[in-house]
Amino acid sequence: PPFPPDTWENRIIYDATYFRSSCLQPFSEQEKIRQHIPNFPPSNFSEDCLYLNIFAPNRTDRYMPKLPVLVFVHGGDFIGGSSQLYNGFVLAQRDAVVVTFNYRLGPLGFLTTNTMNGRGNYGLFDQRFALKFVYDNIREFNGDPENITVIGHEAGAASVGLHLLSQDQPLYFRRAVLMSGSDLCKTSYLRDEHFPLEMARALARRVSCYDRNANAMIECLRQRDPHSLINAQVPFPYEYGGHPWRPTIDYNTDDVLKPIFQSKPIELRRLGLFANVSVMIGTTSDESAEYIAQQMNSYTIENGLSKHDFDQYINSYTNKLVQDYYSFERQKFTYEYVESEYILPMGENYLDEETIANSLRYRYTFWPQPDNRTMIRQRLIDLHSDFRTTSCVADAARFHAIKTWNSSYEYVFSYHSLTSFYPQWMGAPAGYELYYLFGVPFFNDSIFMPWYGYQKRQLYTFVDEEMSNYTMHLFVNFARYGDPTPGGFLREYTPVSLQNPSNPYQFGYARRLQVGWSPMLVNNMTYLDIDYRPMVKTNYRFDEAGFWSDYWPMLWKKRITPIPTPYFKGAIMNHKDTTIVMWILVAGLCLFSIVLISLCCILFTRIRKEGKTAEFDRIDNN
Repeated sequence: PPFPPDTWENRIIYDATYFRSSCLQPFSEQEKIRQHIPNFPPSNFSEDCLYLNIFAPNRTDRYMPKLPVLVFVHGGDFIGGSSQLYNGFVLAQRDAVVVTFNYRLGPLGFLTTNTMNGRGNYGLFDQRFALKFVYDNIREFNGDPENITVIGHEAGAASVGLHLLSQDQPLYFRRAVLMSGSDLCKTSYLRDEHFPLEMARALARRVSCYDRNANAMIECLRQRDPHSLINAQVPFPYEYGGHPWRPTIDYNTDDVLKPIFQSKPIELRRLGLFANVSVMIGTTSDESAEYIAQQMNSYTIENGLSKHDFDQYINSYTNKLVQDYYSFERQKFTYEYVESEYILPMGENYLDEETIANSLRYRYTFWPQPDNRTMIRQRLIDLHSDFRTTSCVADAARFHAIKTWNSSYEYVFSYHSLTSFYPQWMGAPAGYELYYLFGVPFFNDSIFMPWYGYQKRQLYTFVDEEMSNYTMHLFVNFARYGDPTPGGFLREYTPVSLQNPSNPYQFGYARRLQVGWSPMLVNNMTYLDIDYRPMVKTNYRFDEAGFWSDYWPMLWKKRITPIPTPYFKGAIMNHKDTTIVMWILVAGLCLFSIVLISLCCILFTRIRKEGKTAEFDRIDNN
């Protein structure tokens, strides 16, 4: 678990002029960072990575009121990412203190054996400890410890959602923002049915540390090179993220290190067991546009897709999901899974792949114009966006609208810059809103920083700057007031004593963007469409969310059996039960054998006796 840093009271000045190391991550994730920050050195990845970056307005007025604090939790699917990708200089100019930090990733942060020696969730404990550190010390940076808002993106949003489920610990924050993710997404945590302990054993085999004793195995893993652990591949279904290193349900009890969550998130939310805080939650309009562009590179996607292309993709996509399912199910038949008391009768485990594909095809066909190439492409983007992100975000939004007293808000970021390096048809793909939240259109040579998809200032227009200012003020207002548009309009908080005419960021937001953003209600699920002309709309993709949360799981429960179904059938049989049945059969066979041998002996004795009687009769006759 994380522990407090060494004190540096004897040091007069702490050198905070450079970023510390990012946490260890696979080579593939390191390359993603190098795409964003060229020449990012391998030496900049280390186990010594638990550092915070604090950005505060450069003011020394002793009477300056304490500022709201925005703590950002980066994404990266729990195996990658870095706080260095997010520059808080511009956002802090909106009279806020901005904090980013690292947390442990991959098996170093989330491997578990369900024991106290390897309980897992260390990445989440890092996050909790960082939040506590901010709460205890942010006053020294002119931040208000009673006005902290935690913002999470993608895996960071899932993390924030899981912290909201923590019942036994203070939150250390007052409000939360979930961007493009939630604790209800399939990739937010590792389910018990995916056998977290067996995933740890699978990794241990790859680095020659396998041991049936979990504690001994953990001790061996701690002696291995951390780079070998990070880069070891453990097969895992694509539907659940493609790797098993995620938060897990924590069944351990510890007076010092309280569990984050001890039941399935959906069950806790249905019981209303989540923090009653104001929440802002949302996605971009085209979350999976970039992913689809990469997957369909062999097709002329720039001009849309044909119905044939759409059908081909649906079939191959469904087949991939089904084959992943079969592959993972077969692992349960290995010796380890049998010894772990899990057996599945494969005779009843054939999925109806055709029905699954047809359901997707029917749900995402644009029926007014089934052959419209542009709409086919858009529906394919919608399909994957709903599957991975939009549906679980909508589900979480519904829970906050129903079961909290505090106002909560939903947004969809759909603005697309005319000078964007993304083509127009891609709309606002995953992560696109981060450019505007962190003020990238205002970046110049004085605050130059290689950043995700960094564009030089001259490639952004005045409209881009307006949209960035608008986005930043929505988030800062939410952090300050609990309302993105207090009083029904966008308000910029700047006390007269703090107005700085030389600050080009202070008064730049466009008055024409003034739109009152009302909170979500049970019978009126409003959301703000953040675009060139912002509009308040209702019910963003809730029909599609119902398909993925309710109907989709039913498709995977349906089975087809190519052989006659036995009279006695069960989905999962406990190994202890099979042992009892086996011994009953053995006892029955033994009893049958004894009876058979006894009958044979009796028959043999009778035949022998009859033979002797017949021989005596012949002697008497003679």
